[in-house]
Amino acid sequence: MGTSFKDLQTVAMALARIGVEFEQKNPVAELMTDANTGAIREDVLDEKVLSAILEFRITIDKLEQVLTAIKEVATQIDTVFSLDLVSRVNPDGSMPVLEIAKAAGFTPRPNTKTNVGLGRPLFKEA
Repeated sequence: MGTSFKDLQTVAMALARIGVEFEQKNPVAELMTDANTGAIREDVLDEKVLSAILEFRITIDKLEQVLTAIKEVATQIDTVFSLDLVSRVNPDGSMPVLEIAKAAGFTPRPNTKTNVGLGRPLFKEA
């Protein structure tokens, strides 16, 4: 299996058009020549990787648009991928991202990882 950086760039560029904020400390983002467009260095585009994670941040109001773009771009790449949604759980235990994902045609599995905040650095509101 695996993928090429060309496929990663295809996905990154589709997401960049929506205005996602790529995680700069991510190895894939470090290969970007322009995080605003999602362009990746030309000298690595034909390189194959077994695994790569494209991390980004959005506000919840862009989630449906991002999910729609991911569904569209999935038909343009020659690999398989998994999609993770990371968000806070509301005080009442609800997870609004699940309903948005369902409305966008996804079947989310609400498996969770809970961070209790014991590590460093301490969380700061974005």
